[in-house]
Amino acid sequence: MRWLKHPLDRDIFRIAVPAFLGFLAFILFDAVNIFWIGRLGTSAMAGVASAAFLTWAVYAAMTATTAGANSLIAQAFGAGKRDEARAVAAEAAWLSMGACLLFMALLLPSVAGIFRLMGLQPETASYARQYLTIFACAMPLYYLCNLAAAVFNAYGDTRTNVLIMSSSVVINIVLDPVLILGWGTGRPFGAVGAASASAIATACALAVQIVFLRRRGYLAPLREVLRVPAFTRSLRILQIGVPAASVNVVWSLVYPALTSIITRFGEAPLAGLSVCFRLEGFPYFLGIGFSTAMAALVGQAYGRGDMARVREIVTRGRLLITALLLPVALAFIFIPHLLVRPLTGDPEVIAHAVRYLRVIGYFEIFLGWELMFEGVFTGLGHTRSYMLISVPLTVARWPAAWLLAITFGLGTPGVWWAISVSTLLKGIWASWLFHRGAVTARLLTRTEPRLAPQQ
Repeated sequence: MRWLKHPLDRDIFRIAVPAFLGFLAFILFDAVNIFWIGRLGTSAMAGVASAAFLTWAVYAAMTATTAGANSLIAQAFGAGKRDEARAVAAEAAWLSMGACLLFMALLLPSVAGIFRLMGLQPETASYARQYLTIFACAMPLYYLCNLAAAVFNAYGDTRTNVLIMSSSVVINIVLDPVLILGWGTGRPFGAVGAASASAIATACALAVQIVFLRRRGYLAPLREVLRVPAFTRSLRILQIGVPAASVNVVWSLVYPALTSIITRFGEAPLAGLSVCFRLEGFPYFLGIGFSTAMAALVGQAYGRGDMARVREIVTRGRLLITALLLPVALAFIFIPHLLVRPLTGDPEVIAHAVRYLRVIGYFEIFLGWELMFEGVFTGLGHTRSYMLISVPLTVARWPAAWLLAITFGLGTPGVWWAISVSTLLKGIWASWLFHRGAVTARLLTRTEPRLAPQQ
């Protein structure tokens, strides 16, 4: 049957699968740090976990330049304009460094105050401050590494970047016990060592990324990259990237806000949610992998003016992500106990985790749609309309959760339903916006090669 095998499948999986594996490597990166930091005690682990909330928000904010670069490079490559693609990459690097300096100027002076506002105990706050300070100082490395990954993704070359980042995980594994606990040196640096190990591993990854970007012709000679550009593309980069960044920043901040509702019912529901996040990581990062594939393939087809191909890519991508997430959804609904029990033996935590998985299982396919269409609109270079869907519905999770859990007395299942229904609405609305929206119809009516429009 033709629907089981399609010529596009190879292209989609060639990009999506390595991207998916790369995000799993990123999880391993954090897991390694947490494993060794845990040897320092509960305060150290809690401090670094508290700092992680802010690092996630910073990574989300980096999308302001990386998403725009991804979109414009993919479109230029699709249109056969390799010099333009390299020029976008160079200008995005300068723009990213400007944004990075702004983030550092805002973050470094306020580190201590942030953790006081979070109400952390003095020892925990000290660990958090140490970790975040090193992270902030190394932010240019993280930013450029993310930008380099976006360049690889724009060309559909996710495999190379995954191999590079996987190697950096190995470096981090080696450095962590040396720098955190002082193995072999007798000089433990604790949380500072953890942050330093990650920074060193990232610096190594960035160096290798630059080498391969040059070898593949994705990046101009470094003397040209280091030359101050005219910044003629910066507005377009930000017009695409800022809406995408706002979606990711809001998402990263809403879950900490929901914690204030969840903990009203004790610590067990929060522990159950933490367990489920590990299980939901598989479908979530699979969706991110498809999002990466859509951004590259849609951007390239759009850049060369092949609008029929754009529609075909999106239709096939939605079918594939639906088929892949259907068994995951069914497992969450019908056998959640079997999934949760290997991760915790606490009966109360298991009960909360099972309820969460059953609720989200009904809507798990729409999580894939939501993430996939984020990549679609990035590829089209029109992220503002998607932002106007995603941001309000994500923010609405907090009042909806309060209404269901507290006002209507549903307890923590009310929080789970608030999360899940917003996912359903975002997935359906994003799909409708692509297939029936006026803006998308206008974008897909032209057939000449083009780059992303002014929004």
